[in-house]
Amino acid sequence: MLDEFGPSLYLADGPTVPFFGFPYPTRMAVARLSDGSAWVWSPVALTEELANELQAIGPVRYIVSPNKLHHLFLSEWRASFLRRRPARAARKKVLGWNAERLLIAHGECAHTDAAEILEAALSWI
Repeated sequence: MLDEFGPSLYLADGPTVPFFGFPYPTRMAVARLSDGSAWVWSPVALTEELANELQAIGPVRYIVSPNKLHHLFLSEWRASFLRRRPARAARKKVLGWNAERLLIAHGECAHTDAAEILEAALSWI
């Protein structure tokens, strides 16, 4: 289910969901961080197979739902992986990366101002 597309970077396709009456595919990204933990962007439906593959990558410590369209499966991920980790601590760590570039789910790529884009995307936390 997880496909490695770069060093410590993975993608997983999720189910198609209805969006204003249209079928909309879901996809998430996972990064293995330098401390061995996993960072999940835009989580898809959590299956046992996906959970097992993630455990092989490392413990899931950060889950980012970048906007209101990416929240559909967030509660099951939070219940499974973030029982004791508050979202604000994860937000602070992500914003501390001072990112210069950012690849956003569904193809958008920020070549500049990535830290500003992350700040806006995570402002709801």
